[in-house]
Amino acid sequence: MKLLFTGDIHFRGLEPLDMPKCEKIIKEVKPYLEKADFNVVNLETPLANEEKYTPIYKSGPNLISLPEDVIFLKALGVHVATLANNHTGDFGQGAVKNTLEVLDKNSILYCGAGKDVNQAYNACRLRKDGVSASLISVCENEFGTATEDAYGSAGYNARLLLNKIKQEKKESDYVVVIFHGGNEYYPLPSPDTQDRYRLICDMGADAVVAGHTHCPQGYEVYDGKPIIYSMGNFLFNSDPDWDVLDSWYYGYMVELDADKSGIGFRLIPCKLDREEGKIHVFEGADRDKMLEYIDSLSEIIKDRVLLDNYFNGWAYLHRWVPKEPDSYEDLRDYNSAENYNALSCEAHNSLAKRVLRLCFLDSMEESKEWAERIETLSKMPL
Repeated sequence: MKLLFTGDIHFRGLEPLDMPKCEKIIKEVKPYLEKADFNVVNLETPLANEEKYTPIYKSGPNLISLPEDVIFLKALGVHVATLANNHTGDFGQGAVKNTLEVLDKNSILYCGAGKDVNQAYNACRLRKDGVSASLISVCENEFGTATEDAYGSAGYNARLLLNKIKQEKKESDYVVVIFHGGNEYYPLPSPDTQDRYRLICDMGADAVVAGHTHCPQGYEVYDGKPIIYSMGNFLFNSDPDWDVLDSWYYGYMVELDADKSGIGFRLIPCKLDREEGKIHVFEGADRDKMLEYIDSLSEIIKDRVLLDNYFNGWAYLHRWVPKEPDSYEDLRDYNSAENYNALSCEAHNSLAKRVLRLCFLDSMEESKEWAERIETLSKMPL
């Protein structure tokens, strides 16, 4: 069984979409998708008409796309859309429900969102040539996550995930957890993120494929199981003033090959060419340079001391900690939304704790040299 995973997808700046435009965007990636038995993408947007729904109160942008944008998923040949991310619930329960209906109508399977948390945790089961796999999609606990009685995405809960993995191990040869999390724009996982993904493997998952950071990160093989820390973006436009060489535009697809003997994986580096309006797949020497870059990140991931030092540098650059409101009336202002996110989201919580730790140990300035190294680490080789 060959599974192909892509990074984050959102249609900002590309609408209206039609089939000729979609075919132009995906021309270079199409051959890779056609060779896979199942194509899996992270749909980081609800599919609903914006005028019908109200954006939720949150920190960060509220994203939404037209229901008609499902044409891109059809052109891409998507079999499974993973929905556990920090934008699925951006326009409330009604927009989540509409998204599920659009996917159902177009015969696209999904996991990671539902009418309640139990449905959001449902696995997507796939079978090909006598090999079976269960996909479970979960995300960090930001905004728009499902509850016992509300539509939303599948926020990470260790007990729920453990029980689901145990259940799916009885149904399928392999369990793959697709995790949406990590520190945005940071080319490495935090030590807490590494612990979390390794724990998921200890729970019984056979692979973890992650995204959310809007830049490519590295990978590791832990106890014989691949952990992909972040594929970066796949199709996600940005501000037109951004440098076209920004890491935002770079990423890779992941090909998992599963048979009765185990799981192998291959990385396929790619880039959104904003000027040409297409996803470019790196070949030849350019591909080798991108893979060498990803391997260099992966070498750091192997060294826990290095990984910890780099995260100190990230904390030096991003001193984000909860702020006390001036009054109770201010509890729903933007800072309060950020406070909630700093406390509830696993990646943001790790960063806030690290910032405070460095402050109390009076070692923030010692982390400055690692902060300076991050700028170099974040530069793309092409």
